[in-house]
Amino acid sequence: MARTTNTGIVSKLGVMPSLCLAVAVIYIARDVLVPLAVAVLLAFLLTPAVTWLERRRVWRWLAIILVVGASLSAVGAITWVIEQQFVEVGAQLPKYSQNIQDKLRSLRRASAGGLANAAAGVESTFKTVASTNPTAHQPTGATSVSAADHTETQPSAQTSVVVQEYSEPWVWFQMIGQYSGQVLSPLATLGLVLVFVIFLLANRKDLRDRVLRLVGDARLHVTTQALDDAATRITHYLQMQSAINAIYGVCVGIGLWLIGAYSHEGRFPNVLLWALLAMLLRFLPYLGPWIAAALPIILSLAVFSGASVFFATVCLYVGLEVFTSNLIEPWLYGSSTGMSAVAILASAVFWTWLWGPVGLLLSTPLTVCLVVLGKYVPQLQFLAVMLGDEQALEPAVHTYQRLLSFDQEEARELLHKYLKDHGLEHVYEDVLIPALVMAEKDRYAGRLDGDCETFLCQAMRDLVEELGEAQKKEHPAANVPINSVVTVLCLPAHSQADEIVGLMLAQLLELKGQRATAASQTLLAGEMLELIQSQKAAVVSISALPPGAIGHSRYLCKRLHTRFPDLPTAVGLWTNKTHPKTLLDRLSGDHRVHPVTNLKDAIAEIHEMVQPFLLQHARDNPDVKPSSPPLENLVPGRT
Repeated sequence: MARTTNTGIVSKLGVMPSLCLAVAVIYIARDVLVPLAVAVLLAFLLTPAVTWLERRRVWRWLAIILVVGASLSAVGAITWVIEQQFVEVGAQLPKYSQNIQDKLRSLRRASAGGLANAAAGVESTFKTVASTNPTAHQPTGATSVSAADHTETQPSAQTSVVVQEYSEPWVWFQMIGQYSGQVLSPLATLGLVLVFVIFLLANRKDLRDRVLRLVGDARLHVTTQALDDAATRITHYLQMQSAINAIYGVCVGIGLWLIGAYSHEGRFPNVLLWALLAMLLRFLPYLGPWIAAALPIILSLAVFSGASVFFATVCLYVGLEVFTSNLIEPWLYGSSTGMSAVAILASAVFWTWLWGPVGLLLSTPLTVCLVVLGKYVPQLQFLAVMLGDEQALEPAVHTYQRLLSFDQEEARELLHKYLKDHGLEHVYEDVLIPALVMAEKDRYAGRLDGDCETFLCQAMRDLVEELGEAQKKEHPAANVPINSVVTVLCLPAHSQADEIVGLMLAQLLELKGQRATAASQTLLAGEMLELIQSQKAAVVSISALPPGAIGHSRYLCKRLHTRFPDLPTAVGLWTNKTHPKTLLDRLSGDHRVHPVTNLKDAIAEIHEMVQPFLLQHARDNPDVKPSSPPLENLVPGRT
């Protein structure tokens, strides 16, 4: 169930400058924070393996070396395979150039306008690539061109020759520094990530303890829960995503192999490459799968003469992605990340804007940390509300809000869905009664105008009657009361909302086999007494909602027991959290009054009140077998 936020708008706005400053620091310090974030992500992924080895009495550093070494070996092997496969694809591209040009000519003939011009441009590009013969490059240094050579290689009007002379030694150092920087910078980043990973794995317990000490003993329990929650969510997400991506890559490889096998034109080239790319690039949310699909789809046009392989390849990728995204991932992920679909998309855009492609890769784990912070830190609770997957509004608040907007149809849909999942009693107890309490508080505070109040009451009454009819159709046996000897009369203490809750109680009693009647709120107190007399009610239930529940109930109880001293009375002070003994003292202190605070207790209490009348009826009519509803029918689970 969703939580209500306790912090006010002012406190939330006061956090915004700090958040803006944090975003600015994250952006400025990205060169340091990105490797650290990647290392933390990898540490979460490798921690279960290290822990497993440590539990088998493997020395911690040896376990770390084994796990990190195995991971680096796997990454190196995959990188080598991909590099070899790319070299093979590059070597084979000239063989496919004629096929590509033929298809582009067909496309140009079948189209017109901008599409034809685009096809012509692509065709020209492929011709240029196919006709290019790379020449060996001679090493450049401090060179001079002789006059004879210059005369023999005099450029024509259409050719320009650029000759670079490096006569200064420092130019060589400048070139070496430039190219070394381009090569060494990624290697240094990778080395930094590796050092961070080893450090985090070796000191993960110590770092946890230091964070706990930094927070303080007063919030030790909450901090421990937050750390465990974040670690569990991120680890489960990474493990499931790795498993799903591996299966996805295997399916891509098998699918492309089958497409090539049944194409009658030979096998699909470099299936292993496309399977590995599909597995790796799918770690990038949204964009990764389609980047991985682009190259094999283009290659299917270049290699195969017909269009069947192209369409089969497109269907393979689209089908796999739709099936994986809509069925497999929700089933395996569940609510492990605790993020809504909109939050996943927004986080991908936000972290990509901050950190580029690495931010896209890290977007989900980083946002999971923000959701956990919002869950356990009151000042950041708005993050959990905005990014979490929990229901934004509680069912009662959602229903009341829809009725305030005069949208009875959506409120009906919400109630029927809740009825299907939880049952009628919980619909009344968890949704409609709290919604009526909110309406009563707004009415007392003067926040409801006349039209809105009238609509709310009529809509609530209609919904209760509709839900009751739906329940009776589902359980036809409940239409005939089992106990027709004793009548229970449900009286409203004061308002229409009290009457509606009384209608709910009478309805539930009838569904459980007890004859019950709900009185109208328009009756005066004296008319209610006459109704008790005319219907010979053996038990009375008074329904009262806050904020005026105690006062109105006390007045009605006094009138009832003045005329009917021995009348058993159940007083429903709905949603009241006070102890029943205290409630009884505040009402009247009379033993005939039985205060209850929920429908389940009210049904049980009324059943107990009815039993003496049934026994008396059995003694007075020994030849008639009473048909009292068994207690388990009235109160499920009670014996």
